[in-house]
Amino acid sequence: MNIITAAEIKVGTQLAEANGFLWDVAKIVKQTPKTITVRLCSDFFSFRQHWTTQPDGTPGWVLKTFRKSSRLYGIA
Repeated sequence: MNIITAAEIKVGTQLAEANGFLWDVAKIVKQTPKTITVRLCSDFFSFRQHWTTQPDGTPGWVLKTFRKSSRLYGIA
């Protein structure tokens, strides 16, 4: 586990919560000069709708926006 800045996030980066739970960055949704919004997914999340395709075809996800200067625990 390393400390990275949000500006370093790429598809495939894993981000950790304080309890060590890992989220995979599945998509970079939007970037501005100061922020980055990503879609996070996890195979291990207990709520199935966060990692599977919905009946209407919508992908499972959690959207999260970070300031690019934010320091995060991650695995690139």
